[in-house]
Amino acid sequence: MKRTQSKSSQKELRLLALILGNHNTSRIELAKMTGASVGSMTAMVRRLILNGLVVESGKGPASLGRKPVSLSLPSELGQVVGIDLGSFLTRIVVADVSSKISYKAEMETRMAEGRDAVIRRTFAAIHHAIKEARVARGALKGIGMAHSGVIDSQKGVVLCFPRPGQMTQWRNVPLRNIVEKEFGVPSALDDSARMMALAEKHFGLGQELNDALFIEVGMGIGACIFVDGKLYRGSGGSAGEFGHMTVEENGPLCSCGNRGCLEAMASCAAIIQAVKSAIEQGVNSKIPELVDGNLDRIGVEVIVQAAKENDVLSFRVLREAIARIGVMLADVINLLNPSSVIFAGPLFRHSGDFLLDHLKDVIRRRALEKSAGEAQLRISNLGSEAAALGAARLITEQVLERLYHEKMALHARA
Repeated sequence: MKRTQSKSSQKELRLLALILGNHNTSRIELAKMTGASVGSMTAMVRRLILNGLVVESGKGPASLGRKPVSLSLPSELGQVVGIDLGSFLTRIVVADVSSKISYKAEMETRMAEGRDAVIRRTFAAIHHAIKEARVARGALKGIGMAHSGVIDSQKGVVLCFPRPGQMTQWRNVPLRNIVEKEFGVPSALDDSARMMALAEKHFGLGQELNDALFIEVGMGIGACIFVDGKLYRGSGGSAGEFGHMTVEENGPLCSCGNRGCLEAMASCAAIIQAVKSAIEQGVNSKIPELVDGNLDRIGVEVIVQAAKENDVLSFRVLREAIARIGVMLADVINLLNPSSVIFAGPLFRHSGDFLLDHLKDVIRRRALEKSAGEAQLRISNLGSEAAALGAARLITEQVLERLYHEKMALHARA
């Protein structure tokens, strides 16, 4: 049930969000961020402190005069779990409401074993994580989950998972409700790329950016758009399906059912398949030597390594994939004129500037000179658990709002 919020409640909730995003900030800094007077800021902070939502965490640095007192969220408010249910790997983090991680783990997803087995194994891993992080009874306040499928985040449903063999397994799965039934706490569900972007916005390169693109190239390809510092979701929450833009009208069949999608021609899955098929057809490459003859061990990191060692096949396949990404991205840059484009996922994590330089060249040739010059292309410095961290942040924001209303209701009745 959606609450009707007073203006004072809206201001205090915004203040909580700012303290969440600016750990150990001061009243003076908060007043500058919000435009409020120091007096009104002090009154709001006092109210939040009295209700146990904010604590004074020490003295901050000051060049002149008295050092300002820093503010933060008390860890006693509770713990959250963030999960990234990926195509091949599942990552889990446990963190407190100030995003301090106390536990993280990674395991194989093993999607081929079927949806029910994947969910059972994921739940077992969450229970184990809660135990290992020593989360006290009642301290778990929420679970955020990122999934690599097409998500209805408002309803908490996996609409589909466009990967070979998974379309029927994951069609219209009410995953948020399933999680809440298992653990008895509120849950949030969203797309993995969006959760990576959320983590990037709060913990990575995106902290100072207002208008930016975030692009993840993994086994699929996803994108997120930030406008005025906020994640743009579109009318139905599905904005950013960059991987399903058509590169070639009569291209290969994509798992979404369309032909010639960027994902079908330039994702890590497409790159690996192209290299493997070429080797099976007799094309010379040093990759079989790098994987001891087992072609099932070919991953994008091996292909990048081979390309850096002047393997012609690997170099060609990677450049073709980057060229296709660049052609599509140039159109998006012309359309949106972002100040920055941040890349994440295995392809760019393993290749770094080796492929980014080629992508920059494609953009310079394809996009309008002004737009291309204004878009700074960078690679995320967050680790592979970024989507899990983003999912934890998403549920933390919801948990804080709920705790605020609970505390204020108790205070009103006292």
